[in-house]
Amino acid sequence: MFRSMASRGVDPYRKERLKDLFALHQGERRGTIVLVVLLLGLSVWAFYEQWFKKAPVRDLSAIEKEMQAWIAEQEAQAIDPVAVHRFPFDPNMIGREEWRALGLTDKQVDGIERYMAKGGKFRTKKDLGRMYSLPPEQFLALEPFILLPDSSERRRYTNAPRTTYADRWPRKDTIYERRTHSFTPARKLEVNTADTTALIALPGVGPSFARGIVKYRDWLGGYVSLDQLEEVFVLKDKPDAISRLKELLVVDTLMVRRIPINTCSVEELAAHPYLRWKLAKPLIAYRNQHGPFQKPEDILGCVLIDEALFRKLAPYLSVE
Repeated sequence: MFRSMASRGVDPYRKERLKDLFALHQGERRGTIVLVVLLLGLSVWAFYEQWFKKAPVRDLSAIEKEMQAWIAEQEAQAIDPVAVHRFPFDPNMIGREEWRALGLTDKQVDGIERYMAKGGKFRTKKDLGRMYSLPPEQFLALEPFILLPDSSERRRYTNAPRTTYADRWPRKDTIYERRTHSFTPARKLEVNTADTTALIALPGVGPSFARGIVKYRDWLGGYVSLDQLEEVFVLKDKPDAISRLKELLVVDTLMVRRIPINTCSVEELAAHPYLRWKLAKPLIAYRNQHGPFQKPEDILGCVLIDEALFRKLAPYLSVE
């Protein structure tokens, strides 16, 4: 046979080697069959997933509920009547509830509280207007109610001729007698009816002091004692100025505006600097639970009102 193959030009040994190279043993043939079956199965499964199986439907009800709750919260803030209530205020002294009552959002209040926590302080109205969280139109709406000066007081320079050292100080051989002059007004000014012009006419009272006195008076409903001048923001830490004002002013308590505690709203109570929201709400709740007050002293039944606070509040309350 090899001779016949060799006579035809075919190498019999090469043919045998090629046969051994491509021939599969029984185990290899079985493995190949299994591999082919697996590949076919995967192909069929992929075809089925792509063309016949429906994509799973995501449950969006939870997301929709969250969105609806957020929208409802924003709408509630937008139409909340308390949010647009305006009253005189010192931005250095009010809390979160008062800011919310003035119409600020929680995010805006957070920004102000962070500023003050870092040692920030509002000295003029413009300082509040510089807060990034407060839009200009909102600041303009609040500006008339801010109990702060419009701008910081600066030293006023005059065109008076310059004096020399010798002009200001006498020589050693000069007899120098110091004279003091006191101002005694012919008639004291009634603080509850005086306007800023009348106050500025007093010695030592500038526009800033006058505006602060009038604004705090309007916030209180009137002064019942000149000691309350110590509560005016622009007069704090100025005992000399307060002492001088006490010599120039007088108080007429008949001009004090009283709050009818049996018929007033929570907003009216919260507008008073001695009450604010943290005390106004409990007082209204106490009135609703126990009925009308028979006399001002009845508010002492509210556990949040102590004797010291009642003495300050009593002149401003009425049960009529």
